[in-house]
Amino acid sequence: MKAPMIDDSQLNLLFSSLAEERRVALAVSGGPDSMALLLLADRWRRAQLDAGEEVAEFTVLTVDHGLRPEAAEECRFVVKKAKKLGHKARVLVWEGDKPKTRLQELARARRYQLLATACHSAKISLLMTAHHIEDQAETLLMRLGRGSGLDGLAAIPRKSRRYGLDLLRPLLDLSKQQLLEELQHVGWDYIEDPSNDDRRFERVRLRQCQEELDCLGLSPKMIGLSAKRLGRARRALEAARDSFLAGNAVFSSYGSARVDQLALSDVSEEVALRALARILRTCGGNLEPPGMAQLEQLGEALRDDFSSNHTLGGCRIIARGDFWLVVREAGRISELEKPISPGQCIFWDNRFIVCAGVDAPEDIHVGPLASLEGIKPLVDAAVLKKFPIEVLASLLSFRRKGEIIAVPALDYWDEVAIRAELTARFITVDEGLL
Repeated sequence: MKAPMIDDSQLNLLFSSLAEERRVALAVSGGPDSMALLLLADRWRRAQLDAGEEVAEFTVLTVDHGLRPEAAEECRFVVKKAKKLGHKARVLVWEGDKPKTRLQELARARRYQLLATACHSAKISLLMTAHHIEDQAETLLMRLGRGSGLDGLAAIPRKSRRYGLDLLRPLLDLSKQQLLEELQHVGWDYIEDPSNDDRRFERVRLRQCQEELDCLGLSPKMIGLSAKRLGRARRALEAARDSFLAGNAVFSSYGSARVDQLALSDVSEEVALRALARILRTCGGNLEPPGMAQLEQLGEALRDDFSSNHTLGGCRIIARGDFWLVVREAGRISELEKPISPGQCIFWDNRFIVCAGVDAPEDIHVGPLASLEGIKPLVDAAVLKKFPIEVLASLLSFRRKGEIIAVPALDYWDEVAIRAELTARFITVDEGLL
């Protein structure tokens, strides 16, 4: 039997960053890319164990979107394969109505939510996905077609953060053909998703034009090289942004931020706009920042006038002395009441990971405080004075039968909340500052 295309030294380069991890999740759909990820990661893990090294425990997560009748059987295929290799496996189901438009985009967002929730529940801090170089090239071309700037064209990073979870894409420099050859080498089966041939989707149309693109010199390898170089420039600007925020902005644990007015007006426009985008995404729980034109308009307004208030990205930007206070618009919070079951972790408003103990009551809900009625008699007046009224309205609260049982930011927990072991941790939707 011929040697595998990817040898042990290459495997170490791909997965060496897992050496310090204790628990790792793999997103596996059953398609050739994710099955190759499972094959290669398992091979690396076994080599580490054979060498006497401590190595992370793997959990395979697969998502049933409920979009095709075959999906449930495909998930069972993944679970069976994972368990045969000795790994834990779990099926995550997207329940409820499905969108009529932007299906792939919204399905992708929901998939990440389900994956991240499962990881938080299992105390897993790192998730691996099977993106490869063709995915990278397709992403860059799609964003080029939309007129994206540097951030969009830098495309998919090898490492990033979303929903309080570290994401690793170890196969990003490998081609789909390399992954297929690895599967063929060991005789592994995989699932072909018919949506990969559906020309309604932009990625499919691009994929079917690849031969023509190759003739023009636009191969996935060269496009991926451009994305990598653009990513290097993006990281430099992000470092400048993070340095500015570290010295001039403060993020609270309950979902608001404050930023120095003079510092924001004095820093370069590019860094200021990146800082604003970061703050708005953090406080507003948005997967995507506001459009550049809107950001530029806001940046100009904040530089020219230190006394006016503004709204953008689901946030209010409020003048407070020598700083801007950025808070979530309570009226824009769509999840006014979201149930949480015993032993469950859920996301609330894309900003908090909320968990309940296994012995929690069945009828607990999470929602914004919205009104001080019902909480004033329970909380010290001095505590309430520490919070601007605009912040109080958007604070996360736990309720049972309509009654407030906990407001973490106010350090209020009644006996039911304490026994239920309720927790709420503020997170960011992408790379994380906290």
